Amino acid sequence: MGRSISQFDIGQFEDYVAALMEKTKVPGVGVGISVEGHLEYFKGFGVSDIEKNQPVDEDTVFGLASVTKSFTALAINHLVEKGKICLFHPVKRYLPEFKLPVSGQEGKITIHNFLTHTSGIPPLPSLGYVNALSIPLDELLKRPGTSGAASWKTSTDDASANASQAKSKDNTSGGPEIRTNRDLLEFIATYNFQLLGEPGQYVSYSNDCYSLLGEVIERVSGTSYERYLREHIWDPLGMDHTFIDVRRVYDFERVQSLYYKNDNGEIVKAQWKHRDAFVSSGSIKSSVRDLLRYMDIYLNGGTANGKKVCEKVTVDRMITPYYPLEDGTCYSYGFVVRPAYTDDTTLIHHGGNIVGVASYIGFIPEKKMSFAVLSNLSGFPADKVFFAAVNLALGLPLQYQELNMPTVEVPREHLQKFAGRYVSGEGMEVTFVIEGEHLFAVLAENKRNKIYPVRPTGLNSVCIDRDGRDTPVFFLFEPQGNVWAIRYGLRLVRKVQ
Repeated sequence: MGRSISQFDIGQFEDYVAALMEKTKVPGVGVGISVEGHLEYFKGFGVSDIEKNQPVDEDTVFGLASVTKSFTALAINHLVEKGKICLFHPVKRYLPEFKLPVSGQEGKITIHNFLTHTSGIPPLPSLGYVNALSIPLDELLKRPGTSGAASWKTSTDDASANASQAKSKDNTSGGPEIRTNRDLLEFIATYNFQLLGEPGQYVSYSNDCYSLLGEVIERVSGTSYERYLREHIWDPLGMDHTFIDVRRVYDFERVQSLYYKNDNGEIVKAQWKHRDAFVSSGSIKSSVRDLLRYMDIYLNGGTANGKKVCEKVTVDRMITPYYPLEDGTCYSYGFVVRPAYTDDTTLIHHGGNIVGVASYIGFIPEKKMSFAVLSNLSGFPADKVFFAAVNLALGLPLQYQELNMPTVEVPREHLQKFAGRYVSGEGMEVTFVIEGEHLFAVLAENKRNKIYPVRPTGLNSVCIDRDGRDTPVFFLFEPQGNVWAIRYGLRLVRKVQ
């Protein structure tokens, strides 16, 4: 470890990660820290595959989930450099089929709105429908015309073609068949929902919008999303452990296996799957080493690995804090920005979580430091590992990052405004109830309801104590004084009763 992070207490950090691993039962975690383009610290904790007892190294391939989004945003902005996209053109200019159930508003929604999650489109159930029709890797490889991993070099699109041709008998989710982005466009046009507000009024995380940004990239560039990223980002940076085509997992010696906890809390292995829609929202696979190379783009004005990937103005656009959130952060393009993490540092970061994947990356421009955390268990708090690494590298207390929201006294009649049931189309559901003078949250988790204590932290905020970990929730009020939605993470969730 070089002098650049000489304050980093390795023993304290590794003890902290080991304790988290013991608590969560995550099989494996990889953590890397780079300074000025040099790998200063790496540690592979546990194993990438339980059955093979395979250790985690710098090149172990993990899923990224929503860390994918910054790659999508960078590709869009790369096309802006070429004059092929204008960020403030309506999405409809590039996707004529883009419509809303109540027409008239779609013409106001821009590429910028999609990139910043400010389209007004609420969380929808579409991703669940797509996942219900996704194809397990073993099944995909058995299909006629779908050869092994080597075929990706000559045709990055044949897996999608075969998947689209091989229609299953029905959607076991009971919902509409959404396999492609064109199906997603039709779903959005016909599904019954209301916008959260005017475009640009609210930030609410949308996998749907980032999926459609991938469709924009393909139509404007005339090539596949994966090929565009490979030619313009991955290959110039030497990111040779980064890909989308799920068949390529067999190309590498070390690839994570996917794990999740079943309803009984047991660790269960899942399969890698192929899907056509939502690829640009969360389907990239990569390694710690590759991700640290990727973040060098943002630390060096668009240049990394001796190659100019984009213009400095593009980097500046990517990390501009466009829309402030209630917790003091802002959303930019595929990243969350904390403008004053300390007096002299800005922290830019993003995480991801899907079945078998929990990831987190970020960087500090002023220090030219970047951090990557990859793991192979759904729900593992990769963010806690990330912030612990950031804090110790900066010489700060281990848990400096935790949002300081002290308990405040709130009149019972005001707490009563918080009470109610909040539901999103993605399946998130929370009910706030008052018993005596206390507020509780009932969360639907793994098909069961679990009750957590809640402490008020303001007239529009609370923290849910989820087994010793605070989850902040912010309440949005109508002019009449009634709550109409909550901010839970980056999503707005409507009150339904």
